[in-house]
Amino acid sequence: MKKTLICGAVTAALFAGNAAANTFVEDLSLDGSLAVTSDYRFRGISQSNEDVALQGSINLNHTSGFHAGVWGSSIDFNSVGNDEATLELDYTAGYTFSVSDVAVDVGYIYYTYPNDGSNDNNDYGEVYAAADWKGVEVGVNWTDDGYAKSGKATYVFAGYSHQFGIVTVGAQVGETFLDTATFANGDDKYFNFEVSGAVTLLEKLDVEVAYVGTDLSKNDIGGLDWAENAVVATVTLNL
Repeated sequence: MKKTLICGAVTAALFAGNAAANTFVEDLSLDGSLAVTSDYRFRGISQSNEDVALQGSINLNHTSGFHAGVWGSSIDFNSVGNDEATLELDYTAGYTFSVSDVAVDVGYIYYTYPNDGSNDNNDYGEVYAAADWKGVEVGVNWTDDGYAKSGKATYVFAGYSHQFGIVTVGAQVGETFLDTATFANGDDKYFNFEVSGAVTLLEKLDVEVAYVGTDLSKNDIGGLDWAENAVVATVTLNL
């Protein structure tokens, strides 16, 4: 009798565990994207030597709000003496939730440059938090040791976007605060901006044109044009 009760309890527990696992899997979803851009700009500064970059992403989402993903892009750091750097891969894990009408996303991003010959010395992580209310977004990213062990850095930004049918317009401004004076002008911070317009075609294809720039001059970043104002075009296929 006792063995029968034990077997019954174990069977019930296994069925409950399987049901919970099935429910968890059913609450998962995948999405991704493939893109080509005329210039990969990160916070206003070119990462592709002002040339075309190929990009892609894959994200795993759970209905509870937890999410994880990988985003990648071709890069070109040859002009700063690193001719081996051709790829950036960023790993993200986070949690989204709502407070009244405000959507909040908090998490961690790990930026990696797997073939740049630095033995991972250029890789770094950031914690982030962002909030969106009816198209108005504000956020902050912080790292205790940025790219190439450059020290602490904080990025704060604010933006707005609005959709008119298949057209989306947006604008964003941001400020990067560095731990030490990095640029030739002696500053330890810089400003970046972006104004964009996008059209969604066939529900999956986004065509965007953006005007991006910073308050840095060519001389501030070693004679490169990477921070100059520019028009950037991007075509994205959402999967």
